[in-house]
Amino acid sequence: MKSDNPQSVAARLRSEWRLKLVLLFILNAWIYAPYLFFQRHHYFPPTAMPLSFLDWLIPFWAETVWIYLSVYFLMPIGPFLMNRRRQIHCYAAGIALIGLIADVVFFFFPTTCPRPSAAGTNTLYQSLVGIDNPFHAFPSLHAAFAVYSARCAVMVARELNGSRLFEIGLWFWTFMILVATLTTKQHVIVDLAGGGALGYGIYSCVFNWGKFGKSPTSSLESAATNVNSNIP
Repeated sequence: MKSDNPQSVAARLRSEWRLKLVLLFILNAWIYAPYLFFQRHHYFPPTAMPLSFLDWLIPFWAETVWIYLSVYFLMPIGPFLMNRRRQIHCYAAGIALIGLIADVVFFFFPTTCPRPSAAGTNTLYQSLVGIDNPFHAFPSLHAAFAVYSARCAVMVARELNGSRLFEIGLWFWTFMILVATLTTKQHVIVDLAGGGALGYGIYSCVFNWGKFGKSPTSSLESAATNVNSNIP
């Protein structure tokens, strides 16, 4: 389906750029300040996440840390190509909700993920595990943000009349990021399932409730206008 608001990529990048930059700093602070705080301050006994049969089969591969961290290139695609203030607000609300729900779980139900020794691995992986300790395993925020960001990127790609191949590429990239969370031993499969469901569900809540751009109130107003226009 062709979009009625395709606009160029350059124009979309310039659109609402001040709001995008402000939200970039606010949302990063909203997510990472409590995330790092609760990683180092625990108020309830932590639970070690159990390894499934598939987790045991997946090898440790520290070199995939590059793919793991590529989520930070995936995440800006959707919001920076959005060109409507309401759309950007919906995106920000989704990120904030993901962070809030995850923080509640991290506070009351802290979890850890078994991780192999980083000795002998590459510098980037050692830096990652030096900053990100094994706590906050479930739900995987990495998976939540990867899935949420992929859906946002696909949405704007369709507005830009992007090809189906581009959408497939986005989802393949997301899939590789999820696999990398397992091969770097940052998470187990249950963590990914929880995080993926969180990201997918929050997107549906903030963008698809009554379809994007139409709140329940605006939908009722539109219906009322149509009824009135048909009255002789």
